[in-house]
Amino acid sequence: MKNQYFGDFGDYQKFSLLKTLRDTGCFRITVHWMKTLDDGSTDGKKIDYLNKPQIYGSFDPQVFDFIKKHIDKKQRDLALYEQSVHSMGINFVNDYIEDSIRRLELLKGICEDKKSNLIFFDPDNGIEVKSSSSKTIHKYVLWSEIEEVFGTNKSVLIYQHFSRKNREVFIEEKLAEFRDRFGVNVLAIQVKHSVYFLLTQKSHLKNIDQSLYNYSDIWKSFVAVRKL
Repeated sequence: MKNQYFGDFGDYQKFSLLKTLRDTGCFRITVHWMKTLDDGSTDGKKIDYLNKPQIYGSFDPQVFDFIKKHIDKKQRDLALYEQSVHSMGINFVNDYIEDSIRRLELLKGICEDKKSNLIFFDPDNGIEVKSSSSKTIHKYVLWSEIEEVFGTNKSVLIYQHFSRKNREVFIEEKLAEFRDRFGVNVLAIQVKHSVYFLLTQKSHLKNIDQSLYNYSDIWKSFVAVRKL
């Protein structure tokens, strides 16, 4: 995640999802931004929705107004969300992860944290791919990182950017990979421009189901939830 992405449509749905998991599911959430430096690209430009409040403002009005206020001032910084009322009770890991040693230290801290029971990984691209290299690995969360955190009895939410493959096929293949690696409960939460995978501890299933029912009720056709 980069500061330059702050406020795009993905953030609108993301902040709303985190709020729903916190308030409906009563989860104690830690967000690991997997923060990386801005790169001067045009990524994060999906902000035209803010000019159409009659279409998009009613889904989660408080979050919509919060984002619009800062985008109108050309303010794009993850700290704005961290310090807002919308993230009350949510913890954040916000160091940059380009340094591999620091990345390991941050993961260790997350695993040792006894307060949080749901960890959200928010990498630039999603889960590692075969073409990941030492130059690009900071854009991905590793399977080993997911496994390590899940092994501490925490549920794990992961942001995933779509590849150029058909989206339905892409989701099904990723769900199958989760099944092969974990053999337990995993859900795909497809939103407008991306998908989240939620690897769920058995004891959290009821709260997750209620949270996603409410989230789907808020976002209507802009979200689709599927299980293995």
